[in-house]
Amino acid sequence: MDAEHSTPDRTAPEPRRSRSHDPEGRRGAVLAAARRLFAAQGYKGVGIRAIAAEAGVTPGLVMAYFGSKDGLFREVVGGGTGVTEGVLDDPSVGREELPHALAHDYLDRWDRLPAHDPWPALIRSGLSHPPSAELLSTVLDRQVSEPLRRLLGDCDAADARIAMIRSILFGVIMERYLFAHEPATSVPTDTLEPVLTDVLTAAFTGRVPEPEAEPDPEAARRPPVREAPGASGPAVFAALNECTARYRTLIGRVVKRHGLSLAAFEVLAALRTVGAPYRRTMGEIAAAGAVSAGGVTQHADRLVEAGLITRERDGQDRRIVHLSLTPAGLDLVGRVSDDRRTHERELLAGLVPGDQRQLAALLGTLRRSLTGPEASGGH
Repeated sequence: MDAEHSTPDRTAPEPRRSRSHDPEGRRGAVLAAARRLFAAQGYKGVGIRAIAAEAGVTPGLVMAYFGSKDGLFREVVGGGTGVTEGVLDDPSVGREELPHALAHDYLDRWDRLPAHDPWPALIRSGLSHPPSAELLSTVLDRQVSEPLRRLLGDCDAADARIAMIRSILFGVIMERYLFAHEPATSVPTDTLEPVLTDVLTAAFTGRVPEPEAEPDPEAARRPPVREAPGASGPAVFAALNECTARYRTLIGRVVKRHGLSLAAFEVLAALRTVGAPYRRTMGEIAAAGAVSAGGVTQHADRLVEAGLITRERDGQDRRIVHLSLTPAGLDLVGRVSDDRRTHERELLAGLVPGDQRQLAALLGTLRRSLTGPEASGGH
């Protein structure tokens, strides 16, 4: 009997539905892909085709679901409840406790922000993309200003207080988490939180908190905390040396993809860091610690030959040689730097932002102790 007239086998299990018949699954896959890519590259750096490829669907399907890239971006970043709403709607938080609750919850959320959270992408995109700036303003109005207005509407200068609270919180996010400016990025959370609480208290109430009592002088005479196992000097520096070696190996591979050695890239980077006209002497590059004095000459020869830098002797002292980036060199070092930063973020993915800041602060303290007069035996 042919297939057209055969009796169906009613005992056979029904075939599993493929994702092509699962519109909600495909829509979720598109949102997840967009969240990852927008978080990593911002609004401008991502196209519909890249999102579709990441999600395993066609660009047309993305457009059918969301209408445009703007529509998809708004869907990714516009939903959810903000920290401010959550704190103000919590019946267990009294009015006097609000500044501390906001300071704690904001710092805790951003310290533990997942790598693919869309908020950093929205804020960065808002700096250069007007629709993102408009969306950011709308979300902040809903998640911050409106709940604060419900609380402070009967206070004097309520609008001014709301503006200051919003500016304080947003400023901390920008300085500490997005731009990683010092000293904001290195201050431990348990040190920053009470200070932020004081500032928010003044914005909420107009009262400046009383300074805390002086620390107990007996604390300095208490026995020191016992050293944890494995925290000896040799163990610490052995771990630092191993991390440095592995880091240079991994980043060296990234740089090599662009046709450069890590040392040659560091010469280009040393020129870029001084800003236009991107010009330094060979001695200045060596003194900056990029490469050794002999290595600068060796790498300069190759970089000149590749058209990435120019070399010129000083008009006053022929012994001094100036190196300058060419447009091609400036373009290349920018692309390599972007690639390097992406991979550095991946290398740190095992640490939440709070741990990263604490590690940076500890390493900064160690660096100062290694470069201070104590390190050279000075008095």
